[in-house]
Amino acid sequence: MIPKNKYQKEYIFRINKVIDFIYANLDKSLDLITLSSVANFSPYHFHRIFSTFTGETLNGFVKRLRIEKAASLLISESEKPINEIAYYCGYNSSSVFSREFKNYFNCTAKIYREKMLIELSKIGQENSKIDKLKKSSTDYIRIVELNKKWRKIMKTNIEVKEMPEMDLIYCRHIGQFDQIGQVYEKLFKWAGPRGLVNNNTKTITVYHDDPKITDLDKVRQSAGIVVHSDVKPEGEFGKLTVPKDKYAVGRFEIDVTEFEQAWNAMCIWVSESGYQPSDGNPYELYHKDPENHPEHKFELDICIPVKPL
Repeated sequence: MIPKNKYQKEYIFRINKVIDFIYANLDKSLDLITLSSVANFSPYHFHRIFSTFTGETLNGFVKRLRIEKAASLLISESEKPINEIAYYCGYNSSSVFSREFKNYFNCTAKIYREKMLIELSKIGQENSKIDKLKKSSTDYIRIVELNKKWRKIMKTNIEVKEMPEMDLIYCRHIGQFDQIGQVYEKLFKWAGPRGLVNNNTKTITVYHDDPKITDLDKVRQSAGIVVHSDVKPEGEFGKLTVPKDKYAVGRFEIDVTEFEQAWNAMCIWVSESGYQPSDGNPYELYHKDPENHPEHKFELDICIPVKPL
């Protein structure tokens, strides 16, 4: 059963459109730019939207469909050479196809074909077996499950509102999320003697890459503090302005293990809101140091720039 929210239905329509496009073009290049254009979402946000709604990364989904399509053709077109099937399913290298097929089915394509044809000839259920490798696009949409899951776990208030322009002094972090604390320590050691830190200081992490697209060791984040006066940057401490804009803003109180769930909750909420992510950078605005929280939780706003759907 698909939810009746008209805005979420638009998201589902767009994702189904992409899935149908993938099915029809498995022999072609299916990169992020192409597929996000089909969906009419920005490339930056599309990968998270897709993986949140389907439970698979975009690259993983394409790879799986190619392998499953090849497996189906090995049976339904049993006389066609394996290398031709590989090429038809988007593999320009037979060695890459052989490796990925074996990783997925735990046997070579040749052995898979032989075993399946023997089995199907015995039980006379060729069509039903082949059909198990085929799915409609709606099979991959799991909105109802996600809505129940995230809303149960994430008790939050989310709204679309205009967030003010904020000037930051930042230190850039590249790599694993759990290492950004070291960058904040460095930033505070620099900012403290300059009178930029007090009890009302707000900290912000600005995301420049989507971790579901970019390798984690290459993801860029800016660890920043909000400043209210002109501050001269130096060395690795730069200036950055977060623009005034319309954002979907969700207030969360979470521990370090729940950030991905919180971001997925935001993605689901935005899909129901009549908005879609715009091209700006999302950020986390922290309200309390977890060291001062009785359960060492983060109190923060997740802010995603949006525009009308």
